[in-house]
Amino acid sequence: MSRSTYSRSLRRGEGRHVFGKTAAVLFLVFCGFAAAAQAEQLFQLRNGLTLRGSKAEIPALNANAFSAAGNAEMKSRPIWVINDGLTRIYLHGKGMSAADPVDVRDMEEPIMIWQPTPLGGNEIAVVGTILATSPFNEYGRRVMKVQSDDGPLTLIQGITEISGRYARVDSLKGEVSYIWDTRLATSSIDSNTLKAIFKRRLDWDNLDERLKVVRFFMAAERYGDAVDVLRELIDTFPETEHMNAQIVTLIEWQVSQLLAEAQRRAEAGQEPFALQILEKIPVNQVGGGTRLTIQDAIAKIRGAREQAESLSKQLQDQVTQLNQSETLQPIVAEIQAGLSAATLPRLSDYVRLGTSEVLPLENRVALAVSGWLLGSGSGEDNLSVAISLVKVRDLVAEYLACEVPDRRDAILNELRNLEGAQPEYVDRILPRLLPPKDWPEGSADESVPGMYLIGNDQEQLDQPPTPRYVIQLPPDYNPLREYPCLVSLHPLRGNPVDEVTWWAGEYSESMNARFGHASRNGFIVVAPLWTRPGQRDFDYTPREHERVLVSLRHAMRRASIDSDRVFLAGRGEGGAAAWDIAYAHPDLWAGMISISGEPGKTITHYHPNAPYVPMYLVMGERDSKPTPLVRLGPIMDNYVGYRTDAMVVMYRGRGREFFYEEVPRMFEWMRLPAHRRAEMPVDIEAVTMRQSDNFFWWLEIGPFKPGISIDPQLWDQADRLLAVPVSASIGNGNQLRIIQVPSDYFTLWLRPMRDLDLTQPIKIRYRSRSIPFDFDGSLKVMLEDSRRRADRKRPFWAAVSFP
Repeated sequence: MSRSTYSRSLRRGEGRHVFGKTAAVLFLVFCGFAAAAQAEQLFQLRNGLTLRGSKAEIPALNANAFSAAGNAEMKSRPIWVINDGLTRIYLHGKGMSAADPVDVRDMEEPIMIWQPTPLGGNEIAVVGTILATSPFNEYGRRVMKVQSDDGPLTLIQGITEISGRYARVDSLKGEVSYIWDTRLATSSIDSNTLKAIFKRRLDWDNLDERLKVVRFFMAAERYGDAVDVLRELIDTFPETEHMNAQIVTLIEWQVSQLLAEAQRRAEAGQEPFALQILEKIPVNQVGGGTRLTIQDAIAKIRGAREQAESLSKQLQDQVTQLNQSETLQPIVAEIQAGLSAATLPRLSDYVRLGTSEVLPLENRVALAVSGWLLGSGSGEDNLSVAISLVKVRDLVAEYLACEVPDRRDAILNELRNLEGAQPEYVDRILPRLLPPKDWPEGSADESVPGMYLIGNDQEQLDQPPTPRYVIQLPPDYNPLREYPCLVSLHPLRGNPVDEVTWWAGEYSESMNARFGHASRNGFIVVAPLWTRPGQRDFDYTPREHERVLVSLRHAMRRASIDSDRVFLAGRGEGGAAAWDIAYAHPDLWAGMISISGEPGKTITHYHPNAPYVPMYLVMGERDSKPTPLVRLGPIMDNYVGYRTDAMVVMYRGRGREFFYEEVPRMFEWMRLPAHRRAEMPVDIEAVTMRQSDNFFWWLEIGPFKPGISIDPQLWDQADRLLAVPVSASIGNGNQLRIIQVPSDYFTLWLRPMRDLDLTQPIKIRYRSRSIPFDFDGSLKVMLEDSRRRADRKRPFWAAVSFP
């Protein structure tokens, strides 16, 4: 893919670290300048996310329903609206809440800044496209140009209120005055700008005014800035010298942020970077407890490295005592080279029993080899089987990379004669393989480590889509470790390079790395080129879907992507595409994020598939006319239900933007343990409308009956616009029931799962027919399925087609 296709125009943004306010509150009380309290609540959601704000209850997201509620036509108020001053978050209260809200006290006093706001004027109820925005000046003002019905409109805005969480920005007096209250995240305004505004607009010679600024920076969790202002305050007001003691406390909190960042990096597999952070912390400026925490964190990282070295030496010494030393040496060398904090859990059995004199030496070595190949808890202590598994592993890896059918058949024949070539073993080997394929020659970006540009400029429309995407691997990438993956779809005027940069950050030549949120959290970012040249809208076509899916499968064969943690996201029209693709193929995703996506066509019908894929929508509450809650409220109502893990984040006073300030919370949401691809359901209840939307976990549907599949490009001319149900279940007695499918043809893809035992006879029931099936133990289906779908964590063992 040529670099002309992928523009190098990059954008940068800084998110703020999420840090608890408890310590800050204690500090304010201790210093004696706490402000008036404002009651808020903490909301613990069942997915593990914690939100903070004030709550209201409404009957529906559909704004047209509010009047009905006022007339007592709707008694139920299931939707919670959590207002934190910056956003309004909509979710199903009973469905999403894990516990009753907890009252907390917000002790931060917002700083009020006088601006020449109008007493009256035209209210801006809808925000058009933002054409240009200037930075804030020292007076807290900026110039914004937006598109209106009458052409470009230039407005002067000023910050009138600012807290650690948000800044309220109002339109100021002009020749024509407008009323517009919009909210920005404080994290989106840099510290130098804020300090300049405070020094210009506050009485800097007034102690109380200075203390307000200290409290502000503490609430914003910018503890370094709070230290700077407090030190300057003490120099200016000698009577406050006693506050020097509080500088130590602020530094402690700043160190806590560094500790949290180091922990995040270590969990993301970036132990060297985490160690750099920890070793640069000024331990002489913190208390004994914090110093011990730092030492423990360093010891944990170094301890894993030392344990890996010790186990490697122990294993080598034990192998040299065995007759099969020469045979075992290659796999031992592989274990020694690959053993790290990420792979140590594979050897858990060997760690526990490797020095036990109760077990013969060859059994202990077998535990190490089998654990390396099969993972933790394999328990295989037969050395001949373990040695056989090495050969099985190598043949399986070759099969997945092989493009020659005859050679693949030969590999299957070789596997039939190996002791370890059993489906149970191969199923455990597959997720622990190195990615089976190499990156195409010339695809590595010469200037950015870990970045690859795949594909070419031209797409042959008469041929199936080919992979065209950009991928960015995280820092310290280790192919032996599984990484979460974010597949993100660019806006129509965007491109994959910019999309990678938006999530992973700009590349720093001096640091030789990216420092955006995807990099910090250890996510692989895949940005497919999902549009055709000159495309003006998302067309809801199968070809657009396939451009995304073929790129993901290509990446999964070459990068160590955890298929249980693949998230689909998009911005603008890419957000609509992500929304549609996620619920058309609900078996693939751990979650979906749509930023300013405009849903239509099939999205309006696919809400029965919503319980399977967590949803995170972000919009501006004044985006276009009519506003989202009027225009899209009925659609969002269907997705935000009792059984769905869904929330809608509306930025107050904002229009159609991409809301970079929301990205830290998005990654917090994606990192939740609950947000992994769910286990395959034993009861499938889904809907479909397109012929290409025909694969639902273990059920693949053949050609649809006439009149069911709807061509999205002929949507307006279609006689019927109804989704058709897809229903199947696995029940007691190893029975599979096909209840309702829009075809006379289907294929069942089987693997061991709840209520399904492949070692026993299986009965398939469809209409009045009963079809018996016995699994023959062949590896062909498993390996071919893993090769084609690139999902090595859930390979199917058998396939049954009807008729």
